[in-house]
Amino acid sequence: MAKLIRLGKYELIKRIAVGGMSEIYLASQGGLRGFERAVIVKCVREDLDTDQEVRDMFMDEARIAACLKHPNIVHLYDVGEQRGTAYLAMEYIFGRDLLQIAERLRALGREIPIPFLIKIACDTLAGLYYAHQVAEFEDRPLHVIHRDISPQNILVSFDGVTKVVDFGIAKAASRLSQTQAGVLKGKYAYMSPEQVRGKELDHRSDQFSLATVLYETLTNTRLFLREDDYATMEAVDAAEIPPIRVLRKDVPRRLWRALRKALRKNPNRRFKSCLDMERYLHPLLKGSPMEQTAMVARTMRELFGDDLEARERAIQQAAEADRELIMGTGFEMIQAGPTRTRPAPSPIPPLAHERYQQILAARQGESTQIQGKALPGADSTERTAPHGAPPLKARGADWKTLILVFVIVLLATFLVVFWLTGRQPGGDEPPPAPGKPVPLSSTFRPGEDGFLSISVRPTVRVIVDGKTLGLGAFRKHPLRAGAHAVEFQDTVSGESEKTMVQVEADQEALLGPAKWQ
Repeated sequence: MAKLIRLGKYELIKRIAVGGMSEIYLASQGGLRGFERAVIVKCVREDLDTDQEVRDMFMDEARIAACLKHPNIVHLYDVGEQRGTAYLAMEYIFGRDLLQIAERLRALGREIPIPFLIKIACDTLAGLYYAHQVAEFEDRPLHVIHRDISPQNILVSFDGVTKVVDFGIAKAASRLSQTQAGVLKGKYAYMSPEQVRGKELDHRSDQFSLATVLYETLTNTRLFLREDDYATMEAVDAAEIPPIRVLRKDVPRRLWRALRKALRKNPNRRFKSCLDMERYLHPLLKGSPMEQTAMVARTMRELFGDDLEARERAIQQAAEADRELIMGTGFEMIQAGPTRTRPAPSPIPPLAHERYQQILAARQGESTQIQGKALPGADSTERTAPHGAPPLKARGADWKTLILVFVIVLLATFLVVFWLTGRQPGGDEPPPAPGKPVPLSSTFRPGEDGFLSISVRPTVRVIVDGKTLGLGAFRKHPLRAGAHAVEFQDTVSGESEKTMVQVEADQEALLGPAKWQ
């Protein structure tokens, strides 16, 4: 395994990626035998080495990375320059990025375990919050905005630790170089609406991007990706989010609410910070932090067990000079090749909005079974969901709720009636008046009706022909001419008295017993 070239104290072993302005190498840091370690060395591409803007951006990344010292952010070891070539030496993560994890799950025909993803999300949010709010440069807040949160930039180690990587296009308060107005940086499908419009960004832009990554990983779909860059940016700007629980039923309500809030088009409606979002998601985690990390490690080793076994075989079969190098560099020194149980290549995930429409179309006209007894007179136990909406199952508990609501409404009606009529619940009905009672008249009819005026204290209830007219005195209540039964009830003492009054047509009858004044 021949070494390539050397940058400072780092032996470049293998080029593993080429970016827009840089190249990334797997390297070995020299030292005493047994104290060597694998590192990642990043340097400016040779064809851009003389571009001052590129060099300024590269040095910005170095300065930003040097200030970010958090367990969930990849660590910068060294910055140097050799023969005009600037380079960074960073921590090597023995693991897989979230894109590789999603691809492996698709190949296995599995959905990502929700506790596994929530732990990754919380660790990522912790790292981002540190960059957004805590990191400092020369005693001033750095306010780093990553601007390129995507599945490839979230690494999960086989030890269960999540790391945010690649702050190469990050924006910070202390940048040397400034992005030109209207220049977009980052992957379009994971940008925020304000980012695709070229507006001023803050930390909530990273929150939107991370929520997009989580949504896609949960549902195995692409949320905003379209046929070309312009259509993709239009989709991001529209920020139309299909309900995630239609695409995946077992998503906890709290997780869906968190994603829905973080994916708001208006940044002011998102979480105030990544710390707030992490705190909202944290109750979904079970066990201690150590147990959660162990759970992630177990899941990673389960998903990539074949690769780990192949690595162990390569270590055992390697020559003594190469064995430690293979042990320190994960899979990079293992020749790629299919193993006996390696999954087939994973298919490209569908678009979220298309899959959502397909699910709704398939559900139109479906009927759902109601669990529990049918109401009396019902001729079917099936109910069809509304057009265009996912069918819902009615549970037995729903009928109990309906009965409870009915009882409450009935009781409320009963109390209102007694309040309006002045009756006390459980009281006796007044006895019918002597002879044939004359019904009350709602309007005055000349030649047929007269008036009744009552003078009593406010605590006295007045009842005429079995109908309560209210408490206290009143004047000129219209009644049909004839005899009427009048009852007085004291609402304080409970005393009552009954009497008769004669009402003449077009005349006013006044009743004011001294006892009730």
